[in-house]
Parts: sequence; C-alpha cells; structure tokens
Amino acid sequence: METSSQDTHPSRRRYRIWVVGRLEQRFVDGLGDVSLDDGEEGSVIEGALVDQSQFRGLLDRLWQLGIEVSKFETYLTDQGQPAAETNGANRR
Repeated sequence: METSSQDTHPSRRRYRIWVVGRLEQRFVDGLGDVSLDDGEEGSVIEGALVDQSQFRGLLDRLWQLGIEVSKFETYLTDQGQPAAETNGANRR
C-alpha cells in the first residue's frame, strides 16, 4: 500500500478495528489515544496509533488471543473518510 508523507502523520491517521465478541476496557489501557466501544456484533477499537508497527502489534495481539477481527480501516482525521479498508482481516 502506498502512502504519502501526509498520510503517515500520527496525529492524523486513525484506525478502527471491529472484533467479534466483547472486549473489556483493560484491553486498550496503555495504548494511548485508543478507545473501545460496543458495536452491533462485538467491540470496536478506535484511535490514533503511532505507526503501522503499533497497528500490526495490536492485530498480532488480537490474533494471539484468538479474537476474530471482522474488519478494519484506516482514515485521516481531517477527511474522516477511510484511507483503506479490509473485510475478513483475520486470515491465518
């Protein structure tokens, strides 16, 4: 995936990750500007992550715990629109 230098600014790139099932708030404690909300079929993790390696670390943590990711997206805060979206993200 190609990104421009403005796309990688940490205060502007945000992430949403939908998971199947409900997570507890302590799951996102210590992740900085990240919140946890209830979605229709599970929990939604949303917030700014420093870079793609932190995003990948969070996805790896979910995978290691056997938590199914149903969808994720990234978006820029000044646009509020998804920059990229993936459905069925928990492929092993």
